[in-house]
Amino acid sequence: MSLARKIGDYAGSLFDVVGASRLPRGEALLVVGLESTPERNLDEFGRPNGVFWPVGFERHIGPALDSMVSLIRSSGFSAEPAGRWGYPPRGTINLKVEALRAGLGTRGKSTVVIHPKYGPRLRFAAIRTDAPLGPLMKSPITEKENPLCSDCSICIDACPVTALEPYRMPDPTLCLSTIPLMPEEHGRLIPCDICLHLCPAGKQG
Repeated sequence: MSLARKIGDYAGSLFDVVGASRLPRGEALLVVGLESTPERNLDEFGRPNGVFWPVGFERHIGPALDSMVSLIRSSGFSAEPAGRWGYPPRGTINLKVEALRAGLGTRGKSTVVIHPKYGPRLRFAAIRTDAPLGPLMKSPITEKENPLCSDCSICIDACPVTALEPYRMPDPTLCLSTIPLMPEEHGRLIPCDICLHLCPAGKQG
């Protein structure tokens, strides 16, 4: 079994989706995703002592990411989470873009990654590595009409600050799920996410 297959199979046992992309300097990026659910809330954030803290990532993604890092390192290659628990600092790696490059979905009208099964509910993390990962999946970034969105504009119509245009967010600073604009309640940051909750993609029934 090739190393790429070994890494991909193990990651697939820990996460809902797995893919790989390559950063501009040639470094491989293992991109993984879990579905955020009420029981596994990956959108739980805090701001202890004024510092942004991805609580859901720490609780649900961190342990699995540690296992992946250990596997890759034990195979003789470098591996580092791309930020705290695979959550890159703002302005570094854009995980939406890398997930698209890795073939883990298509861009929706809300600008988030839409998956046929999980809709917009996947939350992504990444590991930088020099392991020889071939593309685990292939998908070019496309701005073409997404068949999952073609007859729907719920996200655009529902946005309370009219931040969305089809497949675009011209001014991301308007979005109420950006860290500076999230309201705080009992030490927890509350993202808006109306567009994600109303999105019908991937929902059963």
